[in-house]
Amino acid sequence: MIVGKAKKRRDGKSSFLTLLAYTTTRDDHHHDDVIDPETQKARLSQSKEAIFERLMGYIHRHGDADKSLITERFPDGRHQVLFDQVLCETNTLSVATAAVEMQAVALKNTRCKDPVYHFFLSWPETDSPTVEQIFESARHSLKALGMSDHQYVTAIHRDTDHLHCHVAANRIHPVTYKVADDAYDISKLHKASREMELKYGWTRTNGCHVINENNRIVRSCSKEKSMPDDAKKLEYYSDQESLYGYAVRECRSEISEILKADSIYWERIHAVLIRAGLELKKKGAGLAIYHRAHPEQTPLKASRLHPDLTLSHLEPRAGPFESSPKVDTYDKDRLVFGYVIEKSYDRRLHARDHSARHERRLARAEAREELKLRYQHDKKEAKCPSFDAKNRFRTLSMTFRFRRAHVCVAVRDPLMRKLAWHVLAFEREKAMAQLRLQLKQERAHWHRAPENRRLSYRLWVEQQALKGDKAAISQLRGWAYQAKRDERTAYLSDTVIECAVSDDIAPVELKGYTHHIHRDGAILYKKEGVTQMIDRGETIEMARPFENEGDNMVAGLRLAEQKSGEKRVFSGPREYVEKACSLVRDLNEMGETSLTLTDSLQQKRVCEMRPQDKPAPISFDSPNLTP
Repeated sequence: MIVGKAKKRRDGKSSFLTLLAYTTTRDDHHHDDVIDPETQKARLSQSKEAIFERLMGYIHRHGDADKSLITERFPDGRHQVLFDQVLCETNTLSVATAAVEMQAVALKNTRCKDPVYHFFLSWPETDSPTVEQIFESARHSLKALGMSDHQYVTAIHRDTDHLHCHVAANRIHPVTYKVADDAYDISKLHKASREMELKYGWTRTNGCHVINENNRIVRSCSKEKSMPDDAKKLEYYSDQESLYGYAVRECRSEISEILKADSIYWERIHAVLIRAGLELKKKGAGLAIYHRAHPEQTPLKASRLHPDLTLSHLEPRAGPFESSPKVDTYDKDRLVFGYVIEKSYDRRLHARDHSARHERRLARAEAREELKLRYQHDKKEAKCPSFDAKNRFRTLSMTFRFRRAHVCVAVRDPLMRKLAWHVLAFEREKAMAQLRLQLKQERAHWHRAPENRRLSYRLWVEQQALKGDKAAISQLRGWAYQAKRDERTAYLSDTVIECAVSDDIAPVELKGYTHHIHRDGAILYKKEGVTQMIDRGETIEMARPFENEGDNMVAGLRLAEQKSGEKRVFSGPREYVEKACSLVRDLNEMGETSLTLTDSLQQKRVCEMRPQDKPAPISFDSPNLTP
């Protein structure tokens, strides 16, 4: 059982309302929604008034009691409720009013700066805890924190790869109004999770406390430090590889082997970092790792890479610190004797693509950068028109100026002239106010029109994906990856063509098929409204590959032809693989294409397959497909 605690705001303005709205309601877009150019879904308002109205609306909306259905009550005052399809447990009067109840209690203690407490519990895929076990784990964790009698709401979420629950609690006791001490809370939560793992036999996880070989809970002795928060945010929210992640992937294992040796030399440590395009330097009283090509970038603390990579550990064994040796420039036409940079960190590259080829990683990163520049350009160009406001105000002002001049000539009595001027001044202000209101209405009408509405970056990318933009489809898949939702487009079939990592292509026009793009970047190819194929970039899934003389298998190979060809492997039942191999042979014999499989066994099967060994032939003259 994995324990996590949300990072608190530094300004002390954490809100029970926003926290409970996040944990109990599901207002976000679903990743398996089809992108429709006619309808553009805007995100709901996040103001406290709007959030509270939505929470109350789930109970009172049109009298629909199913939005908040109490499933079970307990003698100690707590109850379980199905709230907006999210199963919750709370000891407050209602989930919708829990935020108000907690805030009312928190106001009784004026010394506590931040009474909001939020943590979550997560279970690996190998565990399948019941609902009662999940809620029991949450209550046990609250008891370990000394908040068993405090107000809380626990919500079970199943929208990620791992089943987890969020616990929102009030640190102020509802009777004594004393604040619960949150010192060493992470250690307490980890110990409580180990106790639940022993009780129910769940998968044992690491943390501040671990279970030893004698089934006893002891303090962990791990020296490796966790990923810095900035690096974690960069990789999770932006899908960009951090300097920490790059250094760990390229250097940690080799540095660990060097530090385990009996004799340690600074030169060997520098050699490992040089090959990765990094440099070890002194910074203050310690060591830091810099990016050689961009030394102005924020460096990485050396102990983050390895806990023993510090001056206090290394100087007694390796001597005084030695600077990095000179780096030679690689030249294929001459023999290089010095240290050469073999790789380099590029912040534009994406964390999920590290196993892809470097050329395609660069191409994908450049396409994403160009996509952002195009959005910025379109955003600048999409300006609200002026509606000729300047000339209209000027014309109105000139009209009253002429009327004032006419009064000067037509009215000779000074008192009547002055009175007429006052009347004109009043009429001028009235006309100016009417013109301002008219312009405001015209601008509001212009903004209400869907074609004039300024799109957010996500909505703009969805519109570009509908136009067949490969970079936009890749961006959608990146967002789906970072969210790690289980609600992605459901898997279609186990008959699959496996392709290379980040092998993205634009939608392909296939006769008889229509394509639709989901919010997770999956391209669905349908025939008569029924999904026949799904292109996820790294895989092509085909349903019913043997029906209609194998139309879907032929179409799947047409899609695979458009890929890079770095990886092309059939995966699925043996019958499917055999027939797909025979189809590749027939395609190659017809001379239409040279389709090469990357799996040696499958390629050998294609080459050795004799005519009598081949399964029943599949027609290539199907009227539903174009070559």
